Amino acid sequence: MRISFIGLGHLNSAILAGLLATEVPRDRLNATTHSTESAAARSREFGIDVAATHNDPEANRTAVDGADIVVLGTKPKDIVTTAQDIAPALAPTTTVVSVAAGITLEALTAALPVDQPVVRTMPNVALTVGKGVVGITPAAGVTQSQIDQVNDVFSASGTVFQVPEDQLNALAAVAGSGPGYVFRFVNALAAAGTELGLDATVATELARLTVVGAGSMLDDADADPTALEDSIATEGGTTEAALNSLDANGFNQMIVDALRANIARSEELGA
Repeated sequence: MRISFIGLGHLNSAILAGLLATEVPRDRLNATTHSTESAAARSREFGIDVAATHNDPEANRTAVDGADIVVLGTKPKDIVTTAQDIAPALAPTTTVVSVAAGITLEALTAALPVDQPVVRTMPNVALTVGKGVVGITPAAGVTQSQIDQVNDVFSASGTVFQVPEDQLNALAAVAGSGPGYVFRFVNALAAAGTELGLDATVATELARLTVVGAGSMLDDADADPTALEDSIATEGGTTEAALNSLDANGFNQMIVDALRANIARSEELGA
């Protein structure tokens, strides 16, 4: 299977790194970036052919020629234009995979040849550590064999969930952006520790290791976050007091509002 990566931003780089960790032959992979400097740097980093579109307008079309899967990882505002650019070079059976937030299957299929297999996805950056979460939605007409190939690309470094397209923005709001929320929480926890008198470096390390440890406790398909919370928040204890304060300040609603803002932005990007 030949795979071409158009753009090597955070997500495409994470997907590529996951594949390379499974020892996929490097000569079956290629990529493009914009500048010659980034192409050279990425080629050294990943050990694959990386071309620059800055000095070769044909680079994307050359890269996808003969590919079984093309992973579009340019900025959302550029995805449709990029799809139109590579369209003449695609084989009819090449599966085009988008990792762009908000860009619908309708927009993608309209930019590509009729009946071109298209799969819309939403991965998160935890693919880089083999713990990613990926939502996928195939367009009508994509075969099970093609879906399985896409699953293979992502399952190398994460867990894949196939969902209807009208649920993909919600999945992206929870999981696609989820690592960002966790990082923000770690920063907030560390800042609060500093405000309470801890050394800033110590507070940051305490917050980081606490989240790493709690995450490890959840790293089991049978783990129940509610049961884990209850096991720590004993009645009348300090954890319960802190959680009650979060509740009183509308913590859960803040999360809902944040996810709604995320989805609204995805819909704006796809408009």
